[in-house]
Amino acid sequence: MSDFDEKHFATTWRGYDLSARIKKIARAFNREEVKDPDDVPILVNTPCYFAFGSRDKPADYFTNPASMLAYQSRGYEKHLQCVNDDYVPYFMPWYGTGVLASAFGCAIKTPDVLDDDPAVAGPCITSPADAAHLKLPDPTRDGWMPRVLDGIDYARAYGDLPIGLTDMQGPLDTLGLMCGQVQLYQWMYDEPRMVHELFDLVTEAFIQWVKAQKEHIGEPLERSNGLQGVVSPGAGIWESDDDMILVGARLYEEFVLPRVARICDAFGGGSVHFCGNGLHHIDNLLRVPSIKVVNNSPLGKFSNFAALKRKLGNRVLIQIQDGAPLDVEGYYTGLFDAIDDFRGVLLAPFVIDNVRMSNDGGYVESNEEPFDTANRIVAITRECARRKLAAAALLST
Repeated sequence: MSDFDEKHFATTWRGYDLSARIKKIARAFNREEVKDPDDVPILVNTPCYFAFGSRDKPADYFTNPASMLAYQSRGYEKHLQCVNDDYVPYFMPWYGTGVLASAFGCAIKTPDVLDDDPAVAGPCITSPADAAHLKLPDPTRDGWMPRVLDGIDYARAYGDLPIGLTDMQGPLDTLGLMCGQVQLYQWMYDEPRMVHELFDLVTEAFIQWVKAQKEHIGEPLERSNGLQGVVSPGAGIWESDDDMILVGARLYEEFVLPRVARICDAFGGGSVHFCGNGLHHIDNLLRVPSIKVVNNSPLGKFSNFAALKRKLGNRVLIQIQDGAPLDVEGYYTGLFDAIDDFRGVLLAPFVIDNVRMSNDGGYVESNEEPFDTANRIVAITRECARRKLAAAALLST
């Protein structure tokens, strides 16, 4: 059970009562019975905090904390006016996926246009000699870490939104950026001792980086105002493990799993995110009691998602976080038809301004109005839950 207590969270914002939403999310963390379609938490992220596919990010979004804060605040207020979901607003200090890697020396390439995000320009480790010279970064000085802390400090001083963590790429993804994925995986065979040392160093840096952010935010270790778009009464950290789909189960167990466990343990439980098919790591994930959430983007692979839910759903919250599909009704009908029940399920898609997900999990341009799309997602999810509950009631009579 989560240690949810309303006093730990801001339950109102600009006149909106958020308490019922937070309680609903806490019930999903606790895997409580779904008795009504409205029991399923749906947190549609729009406007998105990232710039990919954006149509109206200000030119100084990544250089001026006031601009980022104002953009997100305006967007969340409009969202609460227009979308009938369970979203709980918070400020996301977003500076791309390479902040931790930048603190170790990776250069960051800033986008030429504001419909994309800052990204790592290339590896900073090209040889074992490079690895030997690495040291634990200082969040107040190294890479883009100070930029994130400045954004947090500004939002705390001048804003009224709760504040969450920046993007948190886990040790596997971060080392993939620092070394290059192919080189890292080759070193797992050729230089295993060095790779273990790298994982230990990056894991410690990850933990210290999260603690520095939480100190600036003023939030405790074991819960969060926002983890990848979702308020979290049941876990204190999320880590992105997208590269897990590229690594075999044995290598993941040896090099990655102990570090994921350490991270989750350090923050009272954690959320592990990956896009696509990670079924070959089910047994690995089950070995970490402090994983509280598995955050998956199914990318249209309904049978894979159903297997994930069936094998992990009795133990963790399953958070579904695709980009919004072009065929909203068809996509979610297919996705939810493939699962047995909605207990322990939380839907948190991103509705990107100019982009929708295609049926095969790719991206296509779109000019649909985001808030209209968001309300269609809410409506079809509620309808799918209603059908499941009605079918279950018939079977029980």
